[in-house]
Amino acid sequence: MEQDEGPSTPPAKQSSSRIAGDTNKKTLEPRVVFIKKSQLELGVHLCGGNLHGVFVAEVEDDSPAKGPDGLVPGDLILEYGSLDMRNKTVEEVYVEMLKPRDGVRLKVQYRPEEFTKAKGLPGDSFYIRALYDRLADVEHELSFKKDDILYVDDTLPQGTFGSWMAWQLDENAQKIQRGQIPSKYVMDQEFSRRLSMSEVKDDNSATKTLSAAARRSFFRRKHKHKRSGSKDGKDLLSLDAFSNDSIPLFEDSVSLAYQRVQKVDCAALRPVLILGPLLDVVKEMLVNEAPGKFCRCPLEVMKASQQAIERGVKDCLFVDYKRRSGHFDVTTVASIKEITEKNRHCLLDIAPHAIERLHHMHIYPIVIFIHYKSAKHVKEQRDPIYLRDKVTQRHSKEQFEAAQKVEQEYSRYFTGVIQGGALSSICTQILAMVNQEQNKVLWIPACPL
Repeated sequence: MEQDEGPSTPPAKQSSSRIAGDTNKKTLEPRVVFIKKSQLELGVHLCGGNLHGVFVAEVEDDSPAKGPDGLVPGDLILEYGSLDMRNKTVEEVYVEMLKPRDGVRLKVQYRPEEFTKAKGLPGDSFYIRALYDRLADVEHELSFKKDDILYVDDTLPQGTFGSWMAWQLDENAQKIQRGQIPSKYVMDQEFSRRLSMSEVKDDNSATKTLSAAARRSFFRRKHKHKRSGSKDGKDLLSLDAFSNDSIPLFEDSVSLAYQRVQKVDCAALRPVLILGPLLDVVKEMLVNEAPGKFCRCPLEVMKASQQAIERGVKDCLFVDYKRRSGHFDVTTVASIKEITEKNRHCLLDIAPHAIERLHHMHIYPIVIFIHYKSAKHVKEQRDPIYLRDKVTQRHSKEQFEAAQKVEQEYSRYFTGVIQGGALSSICTQILAMVNQEQNKVLWIPACPL
């Protein structure tokens, strides 16, 4: 991922466990702190994020974490309970610390110099793809459209849970405008609520809720008059709406609002996978009309056992294969790279389920789907050179239905969709889309949010 790495840990120095007020030592050994939580809130202020780590910014006087063996400002939070916090956002650490527990074990390290640099600055760093459209209501909020790429740099702005600060990016991944957006937790809860309302009218399930008072007490700011009001009906940021079990912080849940992505440098020409009806005709036309641009990926004929072929797939030597009478037609990684090294786009002949396999091999094809209105629309296509024979009604129906199934099951992999019609028009659209996508910044899915 295009993200700054956190500072490496300098060599530790010997020290006692009581470090309150000791600001002369630059780095101390990691230590374990046990806190008995007598209340829901912990009374700890946080700063930083996944960029350089999450720090304790302040410990309130009445906090159970206060004391000679407790937490102090400048502590880098390494572990909370059994969870590693070194690559977590400040919001993730914040929410984890809100979860009710009788007692908790923390592993921390006093890092005053890094803390001084991190304090007061945005400390998070990751990219997301928006999965919905949003029109901002007020000036400081950010508007965006579905599939826009945003760069998030603060997941707990000014201690406010439920909003993120993000940058809108252009096609070259350059920052355009910064503003506030709803957090993943707010939007996922909202989408879940709407889904529940549409499916089940009766919502009587009782769950524990984290009160807004807990949020305010946990992250109480010194200048209370600077807080935005949290009691009016427009406040979406209150934890009142969140049940304790509805925040799957460290689980592989799929967000309905945002997809975490990473930027990939792709200097080589990307392979092209075309899906939809009349594929062979379209690929033949592309190769003949733009021979210096495209080349079909040759299928290697292999007489081997099914087990040997599958082992080749597992070892990332083969991308896909088709069983024939007495042999297999195999698409190999070597064949794709050979064409790419000749500075041509490799036209792939693989099933759509193999796209994920390519991603695991760090090969990211441009996937273009040709959409036809109906089977009749497919049947009507003619070309004096590449499609002289009339497409039968049965063949057109089979191809159209197969394309519908591909669109339904694999549309998440589509780079773009073009409308079916005259073959010359289709090829012109494909050529333009390939040129455009090759010059764009490439974003691929990262770890789940």
